[in-house]
Amino acid sequence: MNQLPFNNCFSYDNILYIGDDAGACLKIIEEFTGRILQIEENYSWLINNTMETRAINHWLQHQIQYHFEGGVAVFRFKNEELLPAILRNECISACKSLVFEQLIFAS
Repeated sequence: MNQLPFNNCFSYDNILYIGDDAGACLKIIEEFTGRILQIEENYSWLINNTMETRAINHWLQHQIQYHFEGGVAVFRFKNEELLPAILRNECISACKSLVFEQLIFAS
């Protein structure tokens, strides 16, 4: 059985989109970005507790990278150790809920 090359590189928790429609992919990434902004607002008290983050607008957004390869769009954390676990978990939950919504609307 052939194994997909990205199978060991990506966590399934961070897959935003699978397909070949660039417009749909961008729409999902924009939706995810909006959810990240909401997380930033909800946890601003936590983000603003350190001096390094006060000077950067949308600090959480700066901690996320997007990667697209072979029809799969994922997000990754740049410096995972800098993010409190609660923020990482909120980002992963936002991603999972987007994927779930895609499945619901596709059926």
